[in-house]
Amino acid sequence: MGPPNGDNNTVSDSTPLTAVEEDHPDGATIRRQVRIQTPLFTTLVEFYFSDENLPTDLHLLKCCGGRENIPVSISLICGFKKMRAYKPKKLVVAALRKSAFLEVVENGKKIKRKMAMPGRCALDPDFFDADDGIAHDPRTCRQPAVFPVPLLPQTKIEYPKGISKNMLKPSGFEKTYTEPMPTPQEAAEEEAMYDPEKSFVERIEIAIQRFKQKRRMHEMYAHVFHKLMRFSGVESGQRMHQGLSRQEMASMDAEDIAKALAIHSVPWDRGDTKQWVVDFYGVAKAFLSSWYPAHYGMTSNAIKNACQVLRSFYKYLLYHNVCPEYTEDLMRARDLCDLAEEELPKVVAAGFALPGDFNKSASAIFGGAHAGQYTGDQSWATNLQAEGVDLAMIGIRNEEARVKFKDGVFIMGNDEQADKLEDQSLVAIGKEQVGLEIIAIHPPDENTKTAYEQTGDWAVKLEQLEPLGKLVCKTCVIENCDEWDLPKDPEKYPRGRPYRPSDVKEYEFWVEQSVLGDCFLSMKLDASVLHLSGGLTILDDVRETMCSFLTWLPNELWMERKPKEVRWLRKGMGLDEEEGETKGENKENKCSKENGGYDEFDDE
Repeated sequence: MGPPNGDNNTVSDSTPLTAVEEDHPDGATIRRQVRIQTPLFTTLVEFYFSDENLPTDLHLLKCCGGRENIPVSISLICGFKKMRAYKPKKLVVAALRKSAFLEVVENGKKIKRKMAMPGRCALDPDFFDADDGIAHDPRTCRQPAVFPVPLLPQTKIEYPKGISKNMLKPSGFEKTYTEPMPTPQEAAEEEAMYDPEKSFVERIEIAIQRFKQKRRMHEMYAHVFHKLMRFSGVESGQRMHQGLSRQEMASMDAEDIAKALAIHSVPWDRGDTKQWVVDFYGVAKAFLSSWYPAHYGMTSNAIKNACQVLRSFYKYLLYHNVCPEYTEDLMRARDLCDLAEEELPKVVAAGFALPGDFNKSASAIFGGAHAGQYTGDQSWATNLQAEGVDLAMIGIRNEEARVKFKDGVFIMGNDEQADKLEDQSLVAIGKEQVGLEIIAIHPPDENTKTAYEQTGDWAVKLEQLEPLGKLVCKTCVIENCDEWDLPKDPEKYPRGRPYRPSDVKEYEFWVEQSVLGDCFLSMKLDASVLHLSGGLTILDDVRETMCSFLTWLPNELWMERKPKEVRWLRKGMGLDEEEGETKGENKENKCSKENGGYDEFDDE
């Protein structure tokens, strides 16, 4: 026999062992909250589900579905104003189990009526039609619902792992977020805080704290922002012994509150223009192109997060007119965030795709970086493949490398190069490690595509035989910390660089069409180039790919500093000879006393 409402899917637990043993101290009152009205008394919880209240209680009807008698979450009932005083929840559930009118189900998580509600309710479109002509007090009359009435979900919303309800609220770092219009009072306060007569150091320090107050600084945003501040020369530390009460903050203006709650400070020596330069654009370039990718990688989420934090900060400075003397610099830095968000994912994709199958094949044949990497023909690899381990992508087979290299030379090369390949006189004559910058990208033309289509069975067997295009690069200096302190010799090291403008060379590499799609102009490469006889240049290996605005600043060395506590050692302060002799005598006397005046090495 099923439950009274005919719902066979609801499991009742109205008589557990704890129902007799445990009860809330106010169990009778709790049950009166929901009990149906009787001639003797009105109970609280049962009143909510009673025939008197439930037909017109639209909120509760949305939860239980009216005549459907859907179980309602007990947590929801405990959240009602009159029920909040009854705790703990465990005893509240125990008290509700003793009700003769209600039934606790789903292991004490939900509650419902034992008998479904009869008759019409506020969920029915014609419920209020019968009261036409009857006068009601407009202050107590319940308004009819807008049909159809949607039911409220009774299951708890499950958020992704590591995500809370507050984290889904707008944080201010959204790309479409716009700053709200300030009130006249707020505008006057900001005009006083960011007065151009104040020094830049004072204004930017206040703006940093105000920016943090206006944003939801989740961990992923706060981490990037703190690193940006330190990279920019802004110090930070914990606020110790600076607690403020609400009464104290009520008597302070916005500027005083920002200064009192600030954990970031700009040292006054930063105002020395001989030692420090205010350059929002340069700092943004160095942070996004060099330091951040090297320490936190280039995953899509990390790139988007870093760019959005910087973009939001620069927008805040522009909108609130913090430093009007640097408006143009801030606009360039803001636009740079858009460029970084576009280029950095391509840099990652190009790093995985380069140097391409053709260059890998040439490298494997002529003893380059990819020579001897293929392990698919080893006995241990064969056993692993039998167990289901895929080793096909490790290295390239010599047979496959020779086919791809020969096809590329015969289609893309000249007659001299093809003859040398036929005579087997094509050899490696040199190798160098250089920094490259892409200056031109030429996709394969129609003749090249047609020639590759005529390869026939080879293209089908290899599956990766793609038409080759041309990647034109020139040598460039990849800036890093290794050469930033070279001697300032304009003849030997022009502009502090080991290369002269006359040393710039151009290289032309043959690269597959799909790989060229991941490259873009001005992209930097740290690569090794293999020179072959006949004028062929092979992109042997690409160690790192970098964006077009790559910049290195000495601030990166500042990020790695670890200052140590200064300890004054007496031996370094220069003791007097007499004091030293006195201490030496005292030490000898102490040793003699400890040994009882006996010295085993004394012959006398």
